[in-house]
Amino acid sequence: MIGRRIKEIRNNNNLTQEELADGIISRTYLSLIEKGSVHPSTNVLIKLSERLRCDINDFMTEVSQFKYNDVEVLREITYYEQRVRNSDFEHIHEFISKEYEKLAEVPSAECGRIHLIYAKFYYHEGRIEKAVYNIDKALTKLEAVSYNQVHIDAVELKCELLTEKGKYIEALDYLEDVLLEVSRSNNMDLEVIRLLHNMSKCYYLIGEYITSKRLIERLEKQSEILHIDYKRESRILLKVKILTRLNDFQEVLILTEMEGTADADLFVCYSKFKLGRIQESVSCFKNLKNTIDKSGLDELSSVLYGELEDKLNGLMNQ
Repeated sequence: MIGRRIKEIRNNNNLTQEELADGIISRTYLSLIEKGSVHPSTNVLIKLSERLRCDINDFMTEVSQFKYNDVEVLREITYYEQRVRNSDFEHIHEFISKEYEKLAEVPSAECGRIHLIYAKFYYHEGRIEKAVYNIDKALTKLEAVSYNQVHIDAVELKCELLTEKGKYIEALDYLEDVLLEVSRSNNMDLEVIRLLHNMSKCYYLIGEYITSKRLIERLEKQSEILHIDYKRESRILLKVKILTRLNDFQEVLILTEMEGTADADLFVCYSKFKLGRIQESVSCFKNLKNTIDKSGLDELSSVLYGELEDKLNGLMNQ
């Protein structure tokens, strides 16, 4: 009772847990008090009442039927959704501390959006177990509504978490099921493109390069119709990797020679080498050695770089 009452008065004063606890107790301890997990000492209650400008006896009164304003809650959800989409995670913990998802008045769809914000925050923090818990909660809550951008965001993060654990087939099951549903909907063309991009990555990771290439090409046709150049840099790099795996080095050159990035330069150099354009490859590799960060290379790029280093180092000294 005391904890719930402290939380109510704190919210009425528009204070975060950090602001109320500062200099008195830790935010974690205040959270435990508000949840009823611990009982604070009289000294702590006095200090909290002083900061809340109330009498200590106010903590003993019955909790009112205080309700958050629905419009304010939705405004906050939308505000923090935009922040995490922009990879801005500052102050997200303040939003989490309000525990809006526990309010009976908040609809299932909005609870799903809240849990997705939590999941993205915890994923950013590297707290994977909490990210997994919240993304599963988000997907469960969002099942009650039709597919939209938020739902696709949740599916993307779920699949990211699965692929990091090597669960590529499970990720593909999610993506294919959602793609089937989304393809039946109107005004979901961008979401279809996003799903195709993620499916292509998954098929690449399991070694199904032809299927991965077909999905990329389907994505590109859809993008051309919509006049959208979706994730150009990562999409082209993925396609280049697929074509390299398929030994289509002429097509790799067409895609990469105009990109001008260190990643692209590596594939340009390797393709010229495989096409027998050795002197061009040697010249390219000399420049590449001065610009590329070997520690940042993925598995395929490391293999290509190692082969070039082994084959071309001797020619570079001639």
